[in-house]
Amino acid sequence: MSKHCPNCKGPLQDFRPANDREKAHLVNKEQLKWADAHSYWRCQGNEGKCRWIQPHLNQSKGTTLPESIDD
Repeated sequence: MSKHCPNCKGPLQDFRPANDREKAHLVNKEQLKWADAHSYWRCQGNEGKCRWIQPHLNQSKGTTLPESIDD
């Protein structure tokens, strides 16, 4: 799926479904329900290093993941 990423700007970026670690962060730090975290997709821009994550159809509820998420 390709969408606009506010962190990457420019052309559309590929997104992938959030993995379990990213979903856990959303539940623990963003206080989402686990079921809601399943609707989030992560930007794959900047060679997969972009940390923007958002619900499938609602960019305004997106957030930037911390750098530690990729450790």
